[in-house]
Amino acid sequence: MDAKILFLIVLTISMTLYITQRVSVIVTALITIFLLTITNLIDLQSAFSGFSSPATIAIGAMFVLSAGLIRTGALEPLTAKLAQWSRGSYLRLMLAMGATIPFASAFINNTPVVVMMVPVVLSLGRKFNIAPSKLLMPLSFFAIMGGTCTLIGTSTNLLVDEIYYEETGVFLNIFDFTPVGLAVLVVGGLFMILFGRRLLPERESLTALLPVSRRTSYVTELIVDNHSQLIGRAVSDTFPRKGKLRFIQLIRGEDFFVGVQGESVAIQAGDALILEGSPQEIADLMQKSQVSLGTVLEDAARVPMRTLSLGMFELVVLPDSRYVGAKLRDLALHKWFGVKVLAVQRGGRHHRMDIRRMRLKAGDVLLVQGDRSGLARIKESPDLLAIEEVQREIVHKNKAPLALAVVVGVVLLTYVTAVPLVVWALAGVAVLIAGRCLNAQDAVQALDFNVLFLLIGTIPLGRAFVETKLNEDLSRLLIDVVGLNHPLMMLAALYLLTNILTSLLSNTAVAVLMTPFALGLAAQMGVEPKPLVMAVAFAASASFATPISYQTNVIVMGPAGYQFNDFVKVGVPISLLVWVVASLLIPLLWPFVPV
Repeated sequence: MDAKILFLIVLTISMTLYITQRVSVIVTALITIFLLTITNLIDLQSAFSGFSSPATIAIGAMFVLSAGLIRTGALEPLTAKLAQWSRGSYLRLMLAMGATIPFASAFINNTPVVVMMVPVVLSLGRKFNIAPSKLLMPLSFFAIMGGTCTLIGTSTNLLVDEIYYEETGVFLNIFDFTPVGLAVLVVGGLFMILFGRRLLPERESLTALLPVSRRTSYVTELIVDNHSQLIGRAVSDTFPRKGKLRFIQLIRGEDFFVGVQGESVAIQAGDALILEGSPQEIADLMQKSQVSLGTVLEDAARVPMRTLSLGMFELVVLPDSRYVGAKLRDLALHKWFGVKVLAVQRGGRHHRMDIRRMRLKAGDVLLVQGDRSGLARIKESPDLLAIEEVQREIVHKNKAPLALAVVVGVVLLTYVTAVPLVVWALAGVAVLIAGRCLNAQDAVQALDFNVLFLLIGTIPLGRAFVETKLNEDLSRLLIDVVGLNHPLMMLAALYLLTNILTSLLSNTAVAVLMTPFALGLAAQMGVEPKPLVMAVAFAASASFATPISYQTNVIVMGPAGYQFNDFVKVGVPISLLVWVVASLLIPLLWPFVPV
């Protein structure tokens, strides 16, 4: 069979597994390497090049440096300023987020920045009475924009840098991305600030409605029995806003109505009501109105809810979680954390029945019941984000200046010396551990193995793409469409193609495939490849149009109750604006020089 056809088959299998998440990213990466090797598309050294790739090692080191900043609380002053600067104003809060979030994500990986900031932003939203859906997408987008400003701001830039170095022998400068990145931030940020509130949906999450204090109040789920006196009555009549019991959410099948959305809904038999009140008030309602406690999933078994004295909170399955692809019944959440699962929210739908066999996906939200000790254990887990006003413990706070100095030192030394980033980043990790900002176990836990194995599996795909010369065939096809005499149109077309692919696939996978494509295109055009390579880097990083296009979008989707169309509605206009800005600025900064 022709090598090009074989490669397309392997690519299709690999991308299908990555998108569907039927198996973990680690397994998919290993399957990809096996298929590339067994089909002789690349040699053994190329097949395992992802493990020794400087980009893989540098990205792993940056995860550890990011963890050092977070664990020592070095970023706490930055987050504390958000409340001070915003003063309760939505516009001021957005401006404060636009000033702080991109700055942080420009120098540390944007995924841990968003994970750290979600509870902070939710807390501010509750304090200032702003819906989470008005804040969390801007949080993700600001982090993405900030990541485009430097070489180390996103793993995509580091990967593009490595492929560019292999072809040209020249590393990209750490601040090469800054002029265009700042323009992207200004244009995208202004759009978000000026039009975001109007375009973003008004949705409350369950967590935003939960009471801050649970000393005398508890949240529980009640099922409306077939003969309940509540049937046919509107929620607002049954549970008035100033009544003893506070209505939080109504669940009907896979649909759910939160807060004010549910007040006009007429109650039906089988509805699940999530209410807040004292145990006595809840017990009185059960006795008078024929409603019963809901059932919960206790690992593999569904059991009746036994007590009212447990809290209720939400857990987000993080993109790098080892639970992705696993069945809910196999997680042993009750065994390890003492929590019971009531429901799973996915893509704006609420699943309560037969959830034991559900395979979890990144961004799924688990509605669970548990006590504070279980929540305390979960918040230290790298697999789940507890959406609650409890933040990860800050340890070694006195080491914050050292952690900050290490990261600044890595950036400056990479800028002023010819030593590659990967070397300085590894040296920085060694200083953090030796200086006791982190211990070795913390460093290992900071590694996002899903991201690393995504690189390990996709880097060989890029090698095979070049080996089969499929990149040259596609370059000629694009040249036939656009022509050799229109380099600016070619750059704009390449950017748009890359950005569309990134909205559907992984940004890392797209960067691996499109960077060799850009290099081949430049060779056939007879021009310096840097402008086309930079177009690929920005197009693969600045992805806003879908929730699956970037990890941070996946993280905020559940807590804010976003649906797929919400990202399309806000993200597509920003993507088009950024496309125009990048297509105009990149050729000005890096002209098409004949070679």
